[in-house]
Amino acid sequence: MKKIFINYLSNIFLLVIGFSGIIIVNFATHGRYKYLFLLIPLVCILAAVLYVRQILILKETLNEFTRRWGKRVDRKRNFHNIRHAFDYIKSQKDFYLDDQTWSDLTMDEVFSIVDRTLTSPGEEILYSILKTPIFDEEILKNRDKIISVFEKNIESRESLALELIKINKKDKVDIPSLLWKDIDMDLRWKPICKVLSIIPYIVPVIILLAFKDIRVMIATYIVLIIINILIHIKLNNKIYMYSSSIGYLNNLICASNKISKLDIKELRDYKEILNQCLKPVKSISKKAYQVNRIEGTGNAFTELFYMISLIKENEFFSCIKVINNHKKDLKKIYISIGELDAFLSIASYRCSLNNYCNPQFTSRSKYFSAEDIIHPLLEKAVPNSISMDSKGIILTGSNMSGKSTFLRTIGVNTVLAQSIYTVTASSYHSGFFKVMTSISPEDNIMIGKSYYFREAEAILRIIREKRDNYNILCVIDEVFRGTNPIERVNASIEILNYFQRNDILAIVATHDMELAEELKDKYGLYYFIENINEQGMIFDYKLRNGICKSRNAVKLLKILHYPKEIIGKIDGNV
Repeated sequence: MKKIFINYLSNIFLLVIGFSGIIIVNFATHGRYKYLFLLIPLVCILAAVLYVRQILILKETLNEFTRRWGKRVDRKRNFHNIRHAFDYIKSQKDFYLDDQTWSDLTMDEVFSIVDRTLTSPGEEILYSILKTPIFDEEILKNRDKIISVFEKNIESRESLALELIKINKKDKVDIPSLLWKDIDMDLRWKPICKVLSIIPYIVPVIILLAFKDIRVMIATYIVLIIINILIHIKLNNKIYMYSSSIGYLNNLICASNKISKLDIKELRDYKEILNQCLKPVKSISKKAYQVNRIEGTGNAFTELFYMISLIKENEFFSCIKVINNHKKDLKKIYISIGELDAFLSIASYRCSLNNYCNPQFTSRSKYFSAEDIIHPLLEKAVPNSISMDSKGIILTGSNMSGKSTFLRTIGVNTVLAQSIYTVTASSYHSGFFKVMTSISPEDNIMIGKSYYFREAEAILRIIREKRDNYNILCVIDEVFRGTNPIERVNASIEILNYFQRNDILAIVATHDMELAEELKDKYGLYYFIENINEQGMIFDYKLRNGICKSRNAVKLLKILHYPKEIIGKIDGNV
């Protein structure tokens, strides 16, 4: 119903514009001034229609936010853009998930189920939060306080959402580049544009007074106009590249001002940051609005006027100057708004979960214990419980039995625990870990690296990351599967012994029973298994203590109806 009413208002808006055009044409052709007075009520109607329409659109968007609360938001995500803010701020972090670990744990998909953000800063900062696990429980608990407010208090989350909706998302906006990089613009044009914006109005008059020849004046005026147009054409592409970001920055500053006044006591620290940072950047808002307004005119006559007068260029340079002088404050505003939007998104994600818990952290460094832990991407996941105290585990089992999923379950939940203080388990206790993985390294034929070489690189980076500050939780699916069995087993034994001696808590899945037997005193042993019946192989995905004795490679070939000649020879050689 509201959408229909909004369409009616749009039609009224067009009608008012039409009537206004008719009145102006009548005045221009007949010179009847009385018609101009009719513009006054029309302008009032136009303003009222625009205001009511905007209010209704905001309310409809907020209603959509309410309807989708606690539900996954499926939309196209450009991860190249989403990671922009992280790429600029990662140098300030002691540790972050490297690309191998992020890929191994399918964190793009995990991000997508958590992401219900309303703004571009929110989307980018949520990515950064998941990419940079925290090692300070106090920071995580402070995050949780705000997330819990949005999770439980409808009024608080909707009041914040209303302001974030006004900021919105824009695909072609790159605020991080504007704030963290030097602006790719030759600032020497600034004084030139300043002077040339005045000269076309002064020089021709001086020439007319000096030479008393209107033809010389007109010729000079035309030359100066051409110079200004050429400068406009030269600079316009660069200005256009930044204009959308500058306009979006204006939305961000205006919304930040409103958010800083929200009556939510848990946001006190954020409101203080916003209030401190907003004071020196208020002038940006007006200038940013001007640049964006000029960019969006779309009228040939006004565009020609802007070309001649270089108004767009001068407003742009003026805005850039203020942005450069106050980048530190603008970065704080950007990150603060992004974090609040991210916390709102995490609260919605929590409401979508049937079961989750807050992690409990312990001073016992190589300790991990979780009950009924599941992978957050699986709708009908089978819960398992696991406990590791001072030593890792070796996981055996047949193909497709659930080993790789369990590895990712542990890795993903450890990341979620130390980033969004949320775990898909009934209980979770552990120390703080740097999570690193080697699950699916790939051949790289473009640079001539084999599968084994990529595996060796992946494990070496884990070894090199070990320092004295925090322990590593390393998750490996088959050590050196890309080489021959004898070297694989021997190398694996030595590497896992090295991990144990150097306080690296390792969770390793393997098909090599010799490896499990050799290290059974130093690692806990667990396995997954399948059942065979008339329908084929059935997996229960339950974790069991010990070493898996069964194999299913030949069974799988039988189920797929491989020729008996092949199956018989395999059975004879096994």
